[in-house]
Amino acid sequence: MRSFIFDFNGTLFSDSALHERAWQEFIFELIGRKFSKEEFDQIHGRTNHLNMEAILGEKLSNEKANQLSEKKEAIYRDLVLKEQQTQLIEGVTDYLDFLKNKQQLMNIATVSPKVNLDFYFELFQLDRWFDYHQVVYNDGTLKSKPAPDFYVQAALNVGADPRQMVIFEDSPIGLQGAYNAQANKIIAVATGDNHKKLEGTGLVDFVIDDFTEARIREILKDE
Repeated sequence: MRSFIFDFNGTLFSDSALHERAWQEFIFELIGRKFSKEEFDQIHGRTNHLNMEAILGEKLSNEKANQLSEKKEAIYRDLVLKEQQTQLIEGVTDYLDFLKNKQQLMNIATVSPKVNLDFYFELFQLDRWFDYHQVVYNDGTLKSKPAPDFYVQAALNVGADPRQMVIFEDSPIGLQGAYNAQANKIIAVATGDNHKKLEGTGLVDFVIDDFTEARIREILKDE
């Protein structure tokens, strides 16, 4: 059976800028300098454990990586509330309602930790569309994107065939993971002015700016 699998950050919720601000504040406190744009390209879409090791240039225990991760994510969640960024990307709620009404299988595959997932479910009332206990998040048991594991498990958790997944992603690393998962369709969600960059990956069926795009509803016609 087909399933619609969504990354969350930058895909359903436009928070990339807030994550970058949180990362820069955290990184500066940790190593005394900020990251370049090129360095940030290696952060988006990966687990915090891998990112912490990349920042410090050393292997970390799960306990140490989790401690650092929580510090960074606490900064991020404070920014979300402070900036009152409490709306999903335009068209998301209508599209998820549409899929639900069509009785389509849906799930989230996010590298966010559980504490952020809890935050999102409460803030956005995600239980309107998703079963919390089926969502795949970073619990340390799966290989980070661009490995396909997050997506494959998300499909399996809702009883779907991973080969029939329709995946929505925003980061190049995430898109590579979707491709590695051999998804049936891969749809990129543009962030800022990176529309052409995402198309240039050669990994996507098409790119959308938001969820008002008509083509994402026409997917149901492709049987």
